[in-house]
Amino acid sequence: MTALLTVDHVNKSFQGVRTLTDVTFDLEPGRILGLIGPNGAGKTTMFNVISGIYSADSGRVLLDGRDITNRSPARIAGYGVGRTFQVARTFNDMTVAENLRVALVNAGLSGREERRRITDMLDRVGLAGVRDLVVSALPDGQKKLLEAARAMMTSPRLLILDEPFGGVSAEVIDLLIHIIRDLVREGVGCLVISHDIVSLPRLCEEVLVLVEGKVMTRGAISEIRNDARIVDAYLGA
Repeated sequence: MTALLTVDHVNKSFQGVRTLTDVTFDLEPGRILGLIGPNGAGKTTMFNVISGIYSADSGRVLLDGRDITNRSPARIAGYGVGRTFQVARTFNDMTVAENLRVALVNAGLSGREERRRITDMLDRVGLAGVRDLVVSALPDGQKKLLEAARAMMTSPRLLILDEPFGGVSAEVIDLLIHIIRDLVREGVGCLVISHDIVSLPRLCEEVLVLVEGKVMTRGAISEIRNDARIVDAYLGA
């Protein structure tokens, strides 16, 4: 199967300090890949390069064979990449429904179709009952659900999630896992950063391990969590 995402020998430095070194991996459609590693390993930097927030110093990022390296975040989103952040980035002075409407501003939809999509998405993520609440009134778990919903509004082909399980209840984790699995069954590819080694195996079977900006290994979670090198990397973080 042709890769949905290809990261090809990507390097990134900040003020002479190398944060990503020759990172190479791919992801097929309809698959979930976990991205793990100690703090400072380069996980979020890798996400920022994929989504266009940071420019790579060298190497390439391909989406369905299209070179998207160093394109703007808006252009990359338009190609079909949805993104969430470790701390949910929501418009806190707007309502829940208005936050989703922002994602459709360039979609060219009629008002009726826009409202239908918003209603369907709110139902999907369990936020229909708070659609008219101002986001600042929501607990962190619902903000995470809202950000995930906004990332899904434009029907992305690739969804990249940064610590979706961080700081949320077991109920929200269960719902997020259900939502992500549904997307993957529809053919969406998903990259997930997570330190939650209890919840992550419920979502994906395979992980990529980054340590000091380099790919240490890739494989089944069941094998990797018993790898002495990875245990040492985490304990040494």
